[in-house]
Amino acid sequence: MKPVQFEKEGKKYSVALPEGVDNVDLGIPLGPPNFTEELELPEPFATRLHNQMFDRGLLSLDDLRRRPKEVQAALQSAFKLDAARIVNAYHEAEKETLPFE
Repeated sequence: MKPVQFEKEGKKYSVALPEGVDNVDLGIPLGPPNFTEELELPEPFATRLHNQMFDRGLLSLDDLRRRPKEVQAALQSAFKLDAARIVNAYHEAEKETLPFE
């Protein structure tokens, strides 16, 4: 079996494939599962969080239990992107708002 990484709908996954098989749909899922649906997270945040977990090698429940600080770091990293967008949105909105005279 060989691990193969692929992307589906913007989310990164890993599966184990037998030698000679190239179809990822026939592989044994290694993770991460599509857990963001259970959290009811909006896109694109759900995909960013999913990919942060993948990039940090948090593919299974056992990985999460052994490395809770990495889970927190993945969450913070995904939210950091949203925080930067909020700051930029405030900046743009304030530029458009004229002060009272």
